[in-house]
Amino acid sequence: MKTTLFYCLLTVLMLAYTPSVAQDSNYENSSLVIVKAPNLTGDQYGQLSSAIAPDNRYSLEYTCLQSGVIVLRYYHNFSEKGDVSMAIKTALRRHGKLTSLEVIYVDISRESSAQC
Repeated sequence: MKTTLFYCLLTVLMLAYTPSVAQDSNYENSSLVIVKAPNLTGDQYGQLSSAIAPDNRYSLEYTCLQSGVIVLRYYHNFSEKGDVSMAIKTALRRHGKLTSLEVIYVDISRESSAQC
C-alpha cells in the first residue's frame, strides 16, 4: 500500500513539473488511451514514468498497479486508432520493459497542442 501511494505521489509531482506540450511542439490531435498491462510492477511503472515524463508527447493520467491499468494522454498527428495503438505499445514496451500489453480504448480528438 505504501509503495502504491509513493508511485501515485511521484506521478503527480512529475506531471506538475513536466513542461507544457504547447511549448515544444504542435500536434494536431490528442488521444486518451487506456492500456491493460497484466502483472505491472512498481519498478516497471517507475521506469515508465521516469522515461516518458520528459517526453512532451505523453502525459500519464492514471495508473493502477493492482489491475495493471494505465491511462495516458498522447499528443500526435495520427488520424487512425491503429497507428495510435502501435505507437503507444512501442513506447510502453521500450520505456517500461512491458511485454504483455493490450490497448483497451483509444479516443482521438482533434486538439491542437498549441491551445490552452
